[in-house]
Amino acid sequence: MSVDPIRAGGSGYFAPLVSTFQPRTANAAQLFDIVNRVPQAGSNTGLRWTQNTSSTIFDRMLLNSKSLQLQGYGIEEKVLSPTYNRIYLQYPNDSLRTLADDITRGLVSDDEKATAVIRWALNNFPYELDEINYGYAEFWAPPTFALRKGSGDCEDGAFIVHSLLLHAGIPYERVRTYGGLVEVGEGAATGGHAWTAYRRELDNEWIILDTSYRPTLAHVADRPLMKDASLYIDNFFYFNAYYWINLEDVDRIHDPGVVYTYSSRGIAQDLLLDTGAWVDTHA
Repeated sequence: MSVDPIRAGGSGYFAPLVSTFQPRTANAAQLFDIVNRVPQAGSNTGLRWTQNTSSTIFDRMLLNSKSLQLQGYGIEEKVLSPTYNRIYLQYPNDSLRTLADDITRGLVSDDEKATAVIRWALNNFPYELDEINYGYAEFWAPPTFALRKGSGDCEDGAFIVHSLLLHAGIPYERVRTYGGLVEVGEGAATGGHAWTAYRRELDNEWIILDTSYRPTLAHVADRPLMKDASLYIDNFFYFNAYYWINLEDVDRIHDPGVVYTYSSRGIAQDLLLDTGAWVDTHA
């Protein structure tokens, strides 16, 4: 997803990237290569999960996906068990927890932590197009992958912010990552975009933590409500650490709606732990 960013000001006064996030060596296995079955140099067998006759990691997780419609949720909101979520949030992850602890050290309230996280992201993770970073028009990078690269576009920033909020101890049901459309100006009526939403403690209202589209360093207490955000036009989906919701003709930007409680966590956790270990190894 891409929309020309309106960059935040500031000289970067929050903690620098921790040393954990360093570029991998040139011959190290990368997530994109593994997901897309790119053979490892000097190997006749290819990387783990990269055989041409086998499914990709995304295929495997989709097969494990279980619709929560069976639990009585509305058909207009297709609630799925975690699949892509685990790759894009990497939760839990020791390196990301270390970074989150560094950013939020000494802070107690979730609102203070959320403010510190979005300010850190705006000052330390600059916007760059996927085409420049990876050579592809669209590439969704998990947080450690993007942090090693040192820059990224809207969804990369959203995944980092979402993951850091979770690692800072903010409850999963208070954080969402959205994918949808925003207004980008005359001659380009809408553009695909991804952003993080946070349900603040102050009044239990949802506000936007955006790393690239009209970003602001404002405290979460001083931000306008997401339900009043007229430039955020439409939503395709949103997800958190435990479920993914595909939205069809349902506006969960201006009517954020209920907070689902995921009741099949036993099944989900097995999948999360399995894919989590794999992602942390290769991303």
